[in-house]
Amino acid sequence: MIYWTLKSVPELAALTRKQRRRVHEQCLRHHFWYASATRRSITAYLSLIFTIVIVCIGGESVLSALGMADHFWSIYISAGIGFLAGSFVFSRIAIPVLRPFYHEFIERNETQVV
Repeated sequence: MIYWTLKSVPELAALTRKQRRRVHEQCLRHHFWYASATRRSITAYLSLIFTIVIVCIGGESVLSALGMADHFWSIYISAGIGFLAGSFVFSRIAIPVLRPFYHEFIERNETQVV
């Protein structure tokens, strides 16, 4: 199942937006970024990189068609949008792995989260 927003994740649904983001970021950092590599994490990292590259190339093509390709900031704008899109894809791949840890994190830090 793909969770399009953090609110659609059952373990996070009852939390405020700020709390959901905090729990997700802490679990992502601890159980995904700094954890041992797995097939899923390698897939997530590669999807992040490929999404950035694809959006940069596509954005540059669109800007070129509009006659704005020579503009100095066009590559940075494309890269920024690519990074946002790539981060979204990365996070959606990571959420199924993180779901068990959300509950543990919330219970362990109940006074800080809820």
